[in-house]
Parts: sequence; structure tokens; C-alpha cells
Amino acid sequence: MKQAIAGVIVSGLSISSALAVTPYVSGSAGLAVLGNSELTVRSYDAGYNIVGAAGLDGGLYRLEAELGHQKNGIKNTDASESMTTFMGNGYIDLELPLFPLKPFVLAGVGVANVDDDNGVGDTVFAWQFGGGAGLSVAPLTTLDVQYRYYATSSAELAGRHNYSIGTHNVMLGLRFGF
Repeated sequence: MKQAIAGVIVSGLSISSALAVTPYVSGSAGLAVLGNSELTVRSYDAGYNIVGAAGLDGGLYRLEAELGHQKNGIKNTDASESMTTFMGNGYIDLELPLFPLKPFVLAGVGVANVDDDNGVGDTVFAWQFGGGAGLSVAPLTTLDVQYRYYATSSAELAGRHNYSIGTHNVMLGLRFGF
């Protein structure tokens, strides 16, 4: 197993040097504000969102695979709603001469497993878009601040209720190239 993982890493580095891209890993955390559900009467408390990703940076563009988790409390109850997300994201990085911040826009698609503490979850289509800026703090190390709007198709949870999900996320993270 260790040999297979090492082989994948070496192959990825070989491909990245041939394509003039830089592999990277990143991690972000932040505030998640889940909007009220449109299909049922439900309000949410602000929650948290954590994300980890691995990708390739081509200078003007980035492509990445992302794994995330979000949790929000349901107002006036002890219950909560959580999502585990698997996304493929694309970024366009904008170069601004003589400006230390590097703005970017992003869009992504994937799936989310939505659960509302009843032990029954639903896996649904998910998408997101947003923007932010990165600041180089060391060689191959970037501090990112970003906003993302994240949404899913309607999730059918315990009791056969459909929930629409739309969330506003403000996040801070680090990106490490190698």
C-alpha cells in the first residue's frame, strides 16, 4: 500500500513538472450561515465549515478536489444539520501588477451527504461559487480569505421532509505548494 501511494505521488509530481503546474494542499475554516429552508419551516443558527483540498496550480488557473464538513444548529431545538461535501473546484487567479493580494473567483460541483441528527442522511448534488484573495506570506505559502455561496438540490431526510440548502460561508485558510 505504501508503495502504491508513493507511486501516485511520484507520478503526480512528474506530471505536474511536465505541465508547468505546482501541486498544493490547502485547509480552510470559517463561519457558515445556513439560510432558512424554503420547503419546510426551519431556521438555523450560524455554524462552522472546515475544508481540506489538494490541487494543481497553473498560475492563472487552479483545479482541486475538496473534502469539507459543515454543521449548523436548528433554532429553538437541540438538533443540528450537518453536511459532508465532496467537490471538484476550478479557480481563476487574477494578477494585479504591484498589488500584494491576488484576487480569485471559484466555481465547483460535487455531492453532499446531508444529515439532520435523525440517523438518516441523503446524498444530493451540490454546487458552489465565490471569490476571495490570496496573500503570499512565504515561498509557496498563501493566506486565503474567501466567500462562498454553497447550495444543494433538495435533500430528503427522516420523516420524508425535503429541505433546500443554501449557505453563505466566509473562510480563512492556508495553501501550501510543493
